[in-house]
Amino acid sequence: MIEQVLSNSAIGVNERAAYKASDFSDRVMQTQVTRLIEGSGFGGLVGFVMAILWVVLLWNKLPHEVLSVWLGTMALLIIVRTFITYSRMYDPARKRAYVDIARRWYVIAVLITGACWGITSTLMFPYDRLEQVVLAFILAGVAASGVTLSSVAWLYSGFVGLALVPLMVRLFYIGGEVYYALSAMTGLFMVVMIMAVYRMYLASSDALRLEYTNEELIQNLTQAGVELENMNRELTEEIDYVKRMEQELKLAKDKAEEMSQAKGEFLANMSHEIRTPMNGVIGTLQLLSDTKLGAAQQEYVDTAHKSAHSLLTILNDILDLSKIEAGKLNIELIPLDIREIVSELITLHSMTAEEKVIRLYADIDEQLPQVLIGDPTRIRQILANLISNALKFTEKGHVLVKISVVSSDDNNADIRMAVEDTGVGIREEIKDRLFNEFTQADGSTTRKYGGTGLGLAIVKQLVEMMHGQFGVESVPGEGSTFWFRVTLGVSAEQTIKQPFEHELELTGNLSGHVLLVEDNPINQMVAQKMLEKIGIKATLAADGQEALDMLEQDEFDAVLMDCQMPVMDGYEATRRIREQDALLKLPVIAMTANVMEGDREKCIEAGMNDYIGKPFVEMDLKKTLARWIS
Repeated sequence: MIEQVLSNSAIGVNERAAYKASDFSDRVMQTQVTRLIEGSGFGGLVGFVMAILWVVLLWNKLPHEVLSVWLGTMALLIIVRTFITYSRMYDPARKRAYVDIARRWYVIAVLITGACWGITSTLMFPYDRLEQVVLAFILAGVAASGVTLSSVAWLYSGFVGLALVPLMVRLFYIGGEVYYALSAMTGLFMVVMIMAVYRMYLASSDALRLEYTNEELIQNLTQAGVELENMNRELTEEIDYVKRMEQELKLAKDKAEEMSQAKGEFLANMSHEIRTPMNGVIGTLQLLSDTKLGAAQQEYVDTAHKSAHSLLTILNDILDLSKIEAGKLNIELIPLDIREIVSELITLHSMTAEEKVIRLYADIDEQLPQVLIGDPTRIRQILANLISNALKFTEKGHVLVKISVVSSDDNNADIRMAVEDTGVGIREEIKDRLFNEFTQADGSTTRKYGGTGLGLAIVKQLVEMMHGQFGVESVPGEGSTFWFRVTLGVSAEQTIKQPFEHELELTGNLSGHVLLVEDNPINQMVAQKMLEKIGIKATLAADGQEALDMLEQDEFDAVLMDCQMPVMDGYEATRRIREQDALLKLPVIAMTANVMEGDREKCIEAGMNDYIGKPFVEMDLKKTLARWIS
């Protein structure tokens, strides 16, 4: 702000350089004309006295009419000049029109005066040589007295030229050495006087320009000082305002952090409280589906299973969105096989497609590298969301998963993945807000299709986290194509090394004795029944303290530990277990509904060996136990 004031004032370097003479030419000229009018009165009076003397000298030698008219003209001119001078009609304080007229008439009067003196060398030139010399001296005196006109050099030049040039011509016309000499001396005198006056004019003009420059500088310095004072006051006010804003922002930040923490705790608690009964629902349904059921009963169980998994999907979407907003969702860079991911998803959704008589298939570019580097979980999540949406909004036709390679080299591949359907399509005005949270293409109460409106919002944010691009192309009534482009690394390996659970043959049952630490009766029953089905004997403990007591009385192959329990939670119980040297190698596996970001790490930090999130299915439990029970 201070720089702005300095740049607008005359104290800057560039501004000082801009003060050229031409910047003040008009003002200087006006002042010079004013000085001319104010200071040339004496020269005009001297000239009029010389005119009277000249008329007296020639009164008996020239017609009285000529002399009277000439002298009357001179008198009129001096009266006009005197009136303009003493009436101050030239004063810039008056109206501009009056000032211009007064100055113009004064200049004209001066020039006419010079012309009248020039007439003496033509119509009133005497025949007597002595009188001719007297005339020359009078005209020289008039030229000298005209120095009072030096404020305007061109006006003086015109006045002297009109007065002396006719004399110089007349003397040269008469001829002879004397007259030639007089003519030359007159011309030399005229040139010297004009040059002298011009120097005086330049000095006066330069002094005026310097004066006006200084005035302008002082004025601008004063103005800059005032502006700086005002700006200093404004800056002080702004600083005070910024301080208040900082304080308010700090309070708002603290409040936001408290609200964010409260939100996280609320989501964690809600997730735990919802997943705990859901584990009982899904587990019970799985146990029920393994019994002998009639066709109708099996249909009811399948329907309940789908509803439970739909509820779990909604819960997972909300948690994912919360993780993204909190910046706690990380993108992994591990080997992945897109062909395998697409194949799994096609198989997973094939039953839904068959029920709706929709063709679900994939078109994968042959140039696609076999193994890429990226986050297979998030890519699977994105494609699963897009395929699920496409099947939901398509009644007939097909859903195509198209994978193409835009460009690739030895290190990276630009991959475009698209899901094309022949469904209802999307109107143009809805596209921009389609990726907002809790937004759907049809938000009316009579909408045909369900959903929370979180899927596409999560998909878009996941793609952006992978530094990719996401878009949609759609024609209402004809279908839509949702696509995204991501750059993935190219792996030198041609196959992906399978994790331990995939290498393991889990066709047979396990054997062993585990301590099941769980406070929820329904989850106790579900877990115990599943353990019995896979060949594991289970002993129940309702809290951490009871688990410690049982570990002192009996031997176990592993401990399945819930985290949130009364009396003593699973974290404290695990730390107590690790404090006993004899039990350091006992596998402790977290089996908890705490699935927020950091919960797995918290379990490992407490001393647990592995982690199972609720709700879980029998195969998840079997695979996890197989890693720790020989």
